Amino acid sequence: MNEGPGLVCPAGYTAIHLDAVGSTNAEAFERAKQGAASGLWIVARRQTAGRGRRGRVWASEPGNLYSSLMLRDPVEEVRLGELPLVVALAVHDAVAAALPPFARADLAIKWPNDILYSGAKLCGILIEATATPEGRVAVVGIGINCAHHPDVTLYNATDLAKVGYPTDPQAMFTLLSAAMARRLDEWRTGSFALLREAWLSRARGVGEAITVRLPTREITGIFLGLDGEGRLLLRHEGAVEAISAGDVFFGHS
Repeated sequence: MNEGPGLVCPAGYTAIHLDAVGSTNAEAFERAKQGAASGLWIVARRQTAGRGRRGRVWASEPGNLYSSLMLRDPVEEVRLGELPLVVALAVHDAVAAALPPFARADLAIKWPNDILYSGAKLCGILIEATATPEGRVAVVGIGINCAHHPDVTLYNATDLAKVGYPTDPQAMFTLLSAAMARRLDEWRTGSFALLREAWLSRARGVGEAITVRLPTREITGIFLGLDGEGRLLLRHEGAVEAISAGDVFFGHS
């Protein structure tokens, strides 16, 4: 089922287009409460209360893609920590498909799931999950800067139009929904190790000095790669630490 102008998604998924919504993630959770089936995409022309990780405001004016995918029990709970990397791969795939081949080398993933173009943030991804009487619900929020980007201070940001490849949000959604279905299917039926290697082949900063900003401290060290669960491996002060969540900055910040 596709409701709304120009929305195309694979079999087994549905998409609803809204002109305006507070947050596509919040709307997806509300639809889940109302009994919507897994695989529901919420797509909005604009958000009035968009948000990023740790409650950061995400500017959401028309022209970009604002979307959320609702999944019911996408995988056993112990593997949910792998989902951000799987989503990052899907978004990278979708954006790469919108670019000419020669431009794809400038596209990279910053751990765990930021998509960069020439080092600047091109997408925002927010994954949230909650337990319900019917099982666990995960919502994957994805904002892709097609026509403009927020003026942020924490990171440099950019958009596809600025770098010379303006893309219609509905066309981007078609690419994204197809890529997401493919990567989720690989994740559910195959080996995370293969997806982990695919993620690493697209990652920025492996083998280099990075700073990881945690809620109570900052750590600078060498980004060694990922462990089997997708955690960042950082060598610092003669030891290797596995980090589950944090903000990554390249170089000695």
